[in-house]
Amino acid sequence: MKRMNPRWKSPPMWPSGVGSRQPCPRESALRRAAISGNIHALPPNHVPIGRSVRVFICANPDDTEAERNALKEHVYPKLRDFCRENYGIEFQVVDLYWGVDPEEWDSPELHRLRMKLLEECLKTSAGPCFVALVGEKYGSIRVPGEVESAEFEMILDAAVEAGLDTHILEEWYCRDENSVPPAYYLKPKAQMLKNYQNSAYTWLQKEMGPETDPVVIVRFIGSSQPSTDLRTLLQSICEQIAINYRCLIHFLPNKIQEMRELLINLLGESSFHRPLVIVLDALEQLSDADDARKLWWLPVQLPRTVRIVVSTLPNKHGILQKLRHLIHDERYYVELIQRDRKVCSQMLKQQLLGVKRKVTSGQQIYVNEALAKCTLPMFINLIYREVVHWRSHKDVDDKSLCSTVHESIEHLFYSVENKLGQRFVFRALGYITMAKAGLTEVELEDILSLDNIVLGDVIVASYLKNPLRISYDLVAKLREELEGYLVERQVRNVTLMVWANRHLHLIAQKLYLSNEEDVHQMHSLLAEYFLGAWAGGRKKIFTYDNNHFTSLNISHHKNPHHQQSHEKTSSDKYSYDRQTPEQPWVFQCNLLEPDIFFVNHRKMTELVYHLTRSGRTDDLMFGVIMNFSWLYTMIKIGQFDKALTDIDLAYSCSQEKELKFLATTLRSIKVKVLKSPASLSAELQQRLLPVVTSLPRLRHLLLECDKDGPKYCSIVPLHSSMDVTYSPERLPLCSSYMQIVEILPTLAPNIVLAALEDGSISTWDVESRQLLRQIDTAKSVVLGIRLTTDEKYLVVATTKNTLLIYDNHKSCLLSEVEIKGSKHSGVTGGVAFINGFTLSTHHALAWLEASKDISIIDLVYGWPLYQFHCWYEVTCVQCSPDGLYAFCGQYLNTTSIFHLGNGEKLATVTSEFSGGFVKSILVLDTLSQMVMIDNEGSLSVWNTKEVTNPKLMEDYDCRGDESEVLGIELSEDQRSILICKVWSIEVLDTKLWKMVEKFKAKRTERFVAAVLSKNGQSIVASMENTSSIFVWRRDSGQCMASLIEISGAIVKLIKSAHHNLLLSVASSGVLSVWDIDIITAMSNIDKTGKKIQTLQLTGREDYVFTMDGSEAVHKWNFSTGFIETVFKHEGIVENCVLTSSGDLMVTSDDKSSQYIWQTSTGENIFRINGQRISQLLITHNDQFVVSLCEQNASRVWRLATGHKVCNILVTLQNALITTANTFLVGTSKNKLLAVSLWSGSVSKKFVCDDGITIVNFKLIPDCPDCVVFITSTETVFIWSVADESVCRRVQLPTNFLKNLEDFQISPNGKLGIVSKGDENINVLDLHSGKLRLVHAAGIIWRQKLSRDGRYLVYVCFRNCDEDDDAGVVSNLIVMRLADGKSIGTCSLYKTPTFLSLSQRALNIIIGFEDGSIGTYTVVDRVDATLKIKIATSNSRQIVNNASQKVRPKCGNHSFKTVADCTWRESTEVFSRDSPINVSDSGEGESTTPTKKTELVQ
Repeated sequence: MKRMNPRWKSPPMWPSGVGSRQPCPRESALRRAAISGNIHALPPNHVPIGRSVRVFICANPDDTEAERNALKEHVYPKLRDFCRENYGIEFQVVDLYWGVDPEEWDSPELHRLRMKLLEECLKTSAGPCFVALVGEKYGSIRVPGEVESAEFEMILDAAVEAGLDTHILEEWYCRDENSVPPAYYLKPKAQMLKNYQNSAYTWLQKEMGPETDPVVIVRFIGSSQPSTDLRTLLQSICEQIAINYRCLIHFLPNKIQEMRELLINLLGESSFHRPLVIVLDALEQLSDADDARKLWWLPVQLPRTVRIVVSTLPNKHGILQKLRHLIHDERYYVELIQRDRKVCSQMLKQQLLGVKRKVTSGQQIYVNEALAKCTLPMFINLIYREVVHWRSHKDVDDKSLCSTVHESIEHLFYSVENKLGQRFVFRALGYITMAKAGLTEVELEDILSLDNIVLGDVIVASYLKNPLRISYDLVAKLREELEGYLVERQVRNVTLMVWANRHLHLIAQKLYLSNEEDVHQMHSLLAEYFLGAWAGGRKKIFTYDNNHFTSLNISHHKNPHHQQSHEKTSSDKYSYDRQTPEQPWVFQCNLLEPDIFFVNHRKMTELVYHLTRSGRTDDLMFGVIMNFSWLYTMIKIGQFDKALTDIDLAYSCSQEKELKFLATTLRSIKVKVLKSPASLSAELQQRLLPVVTSLPRLRHLLLECDKDGPKYCSIVPLHSSMDVTYSPERLPLCSSYMQIVEILPTLAPNIVLAALEDGSISTWDVESRQLLRQIDTAKSVVLGIRLTTDEKYLVVATTKNTLLIYDNHKSCLLSEVEIKGSKHSGVTGGVAFINGFTLSTHHALAWLEASKDISIIDLVYGWPLYQFHCWYEVTCVQCSPDGLYAFCGQYLNTTSIFHLGNGEKLATVTSEFSGGFVKSILVLDTLSQMVMIDNEGSLSVWNTKEVTNPKLMEDYDCRGDESEVLGIELSEDQRSILICKVWSIEVLDTKLWKMVEKFKAKRTERFVAAVLSKNGQSIVASMENTSSIFVWRRDSGQCMASLIEISGAIVKLIKSAHHNLLLSVASSGVLSVWDIDIITAMSNIDKTGKKIQTLQLTGREDYVFTMDGSEAVHKWNFSTGFIETVFKHEGIVENCVLTSSGDLMVTSDDKSSQYIWQTSTGENIFRINGQRISQLLITHNDQFVVSLCEQNASRVWRLATGHKVCNILVTLQNALITTANTFLVGTSKNKLLAVSLWSGSVSKKFVCDDGITIVNFKLIPDCPDCVVFITSTETVFIWSVADESVCRRVQLPTNFLKNLEDFQISPNGKLGIVSKGDENINVLDLHSGKLRLVHAAGIIWRQKLSRDGRYLVYVCFRNCDEDDDAGVVSNLIVMRLADGKSIGTCSLYKTPTFLSLSQRALNIIIGFEDGSIGTYTVVDRVDATLKIKIATSNSRQIVNNASQKVRPKCGNHSFKTVADCTWRESTEVFSRDSPINVSDSGEGESTTPTKKTELVQ
């Protein structure tokens, strides 16, 4: 085999399964001839073996009706599913008696069609091709369809001599002089033949020599939609060249430029013995993607043994001009001109003689007239298709033949409609035409069977019964009628029916796809078919109308439903199983080997296309884009970029922000998943979990990952601590923010309006950065712009004191209104500009500077109505949501209420804080309240149920804070009010009217603006002279995220309430659009702020307790991932242990104190002072605590009472308690000691020889009295504590312990895992002493054995020479020890600091450097029960605002300031009794000591 450039690799081009058997020599020769374009080498009428099993059913229809119906209803669907799932091929049955009128069974035409289809089944079936059902009846004798004239006349003479009546014969048989020789045919008769010619191969042999074996590659561009794509075209040509010249393509490049280089390299493989010809027909049909029409990809300098032949229309897309620019020599150009009429007439005559037909001299006149009008080859073929059916007695005139190609095609389609039925042909050809790549024969039969309009025409005549399907003979007749025009194309090993050229496609589109309603319905039905909506026995309703039967002039006895429906209305409904197949993305051959599958390329190609064109956005989103199987398959087959294109297409149709986020996420993990597709589910889950509450539609994909992801990766993230990476859409508006007057968001999330100081108002599409429309205000300086709520009107205020009212959608000026002051105006001199304006539903309200009057303008008619007169100068105006009232704020903290309908003043109120002016007014319509906020941030709340007499409810004084109010916002639920000031941000509760949170800026910092998140739990703000956006959690006050704006310092923030978007303007004049949902999703991740040093999981595995080197222990809810409680200590916490139930926690700090906590309430129920503890342990029955000290005596004491059991005088390191709660085992110098928990004395010991130390030791959980330890002599000992004897000894290799980092023992004591800090895992069999080396994916950081000893979980750091995987720090890997196979890999994007495993289910908890934790579970072999548990876990649940569970505030619980007990050298003193309830898990209850007893000790 020849090898090409090693950077190009290719997956196998020929799928395994059916067809993968070793071919016989003859089959190989046929395949080679077909792939090289040598059609002459094929036997006559022979085609290559097909990719479907076609079985011809031969039976007597009278005697086998029940059997054939049973087979069709119960057997064929199962066989079809079997072939699709196991071999990726179709199963088709040809039974031309099913669904056909019995009167037509003996039809010669049907008999001829049956023989033709039998021959096709014999040649094309990939498996069994013939089944005979033999009954007891022979059946009837069929009448011949055609008899030669001499033989027929002999029959007539013999009948006359015998005295028989020949009237019937002479009536039904007609003489045809056009036949050669003349013959009698049975009326009606149609004969369709086909003639294939291939001239390219012969021409090349003549040019290059008869001894050559040329390769001919032909592509008809435009015959199907994929053929117009340049990438697909070049790839298919490269693959066919590689097959012919036996080249190995290692990798198909992603870049189109590299694909051209691959083609040029492959052209060099041709030789004089095997020259190459590439024929590209209709270059003008190429799509404009990748600049295909510029012909940059076309090789100009060719090897001597290569020829490329191209064709194009002369005036289409400038293709010919570009060719002339590339190739200047005119000798290479041949213009195809129309042929001479006589030549065409002779060609037609030869075609007719080839099928033993001719035309009479009278008919020839009309043929010549038609050829005089057009001599194109296709027109000649269309004339041939018409005249081949002419009979000598047929009346022919000048209208019998059309004059153009398009008219002839239309005439052809009309003739097919007359033969097979108008509705059937209309829908059948419509489906073929609208399909993206064509349809298979079986697909067309399925789709037509789902189409109730088609079934309404064929149900009566065909005697259809359940299951309701059309008969196959209709599809077979359609193909025969359009033979040569409806051709077959092999696309991805599937035989598709497509139009032979674009003219047929254009006419079919014109005739059958002109009605938008029909087209939408047909696209929708195709989408349902490829979705598998009616598969698996799901029944579809069929509505029939008896009036329709009447219109067809069909008697009621032929209506199969007449007996059921004669007592009902004229229209009724019945449900039937249409027996369409399931449509999975892949056909799985073996569930235990998920990566062995056949791709359902038909669904991949067609489904997205039809969903978008039918407008089924929900099905597109949840049936395709949010489907894990689709994503995984697209990545697996190398179509990652195509998947992104489909997601972008879906986003353009639906504008759902979830799709945009998904596309961004996939781009960020592209390198990772292309390298390891199995990690797709874990990578997606890590990124979706933090944002799924903010982007709820992503929950569907999250659950899809839970369902199908464990097939490929056994690690399932339960709670992710990954920080969300996010980049906003950016749009440069001008060179400086000073030129921007105002920016308005719109109802469309990607559309904004920007007003500049030059008087221009532009409408921009932020995503595409396109200017949609622009308004010029005639060089007037713009003061402000406003949009009505329905965005019908755009109102602009100018320095000319005019309001310009525009039609927002048409950008045309409707009216211009001048705003004038009155005699009551406060302006005494100079020019006063418009100070402000606002809009209600139908009105505009505007006021001038220092004015007491407000002008009201009617937006519909564009004229002023009246003026509101206020007491003082107007500062702000707010309209009620219903548009009935206007609230006008003024100086001296006064507000007047007016009726917008009649201009009447209803009331005027004044706040107690009358020194300032009203900065803003909020209308709480749900509570019937009005809130006045003055310039100092003070609030006055008024009850407006009686709008004419408002009642003062509350005053909130903020005058002590001298900072200026920058902005005010009311939360969506109207429960909170945010007041942003220069130095602080305040949040008020509208129920209590009290400040609940306050955030202060540092002395050198100032706020620019602040807004609330949609749920009101987070605050998003920007600071002066900074280029960052900050996110604060309201409950904890912690800054959860800081997003950097690369365009410069942020000077303005605008919130869009419609889509929860945030618009920021940078000093450089760049507008950025941020999604607040995604921004605030970052605050869903709880962090302690310091790296996690240790963590412990309770026995019930419902809570996690972490230590981070601070004075606090954090309690995390395992099911929610949130911090619930913080236990604060006096000093830095050094030790923490839990009882098995997790109800009690014992801790110690560096202040020589021990604490006992009730974890459910957070109460510090006991505190002991006196000694600094180096290690804390709790016995397995939760009764005793061991406090080890390095300086003083260690103690064993009862947890329930604090009563001392004994002192331990020896110093132990890394101590462990045996499972029997008998001994405390630890090391001391070169000794391994077992100390009794009852006496404190050393009961057992193992002493090493001089110079030998104990490196590490572990207890065996399943063997209570056994200890495994390693000595410095690199020997592993298994020591029995009870017998003080060595049970087993294993010698390790030399220098094995040089870099020992970790040592693990399986619970049964059979395996030991040793880590040396390198890339190898050493598995030690403690029974045999054998050491097995397993290579890890990187340098091992930590490793843990599962409790059952079946799995090894480890974290390894990436190799330095690996490509950057978007910030991957390390990898979490799970290995199955039975076979050493890695069953799951998950990337970690933060530095891990602690690794822990649960004892029950295999849950993994990892602590990170930023104080967050991540939890994962392992699902091996797709455990169904665990999958359900994951799907119903809290992290997978989405709740709406109505039923949203309130996130509990984190409880902070402090330590006792006074100790209950003080330990001294020999006594401890209690200040009071502190009985603690401890559940006894093993031994009998002991009496709690009295206070007197305790003091004696």
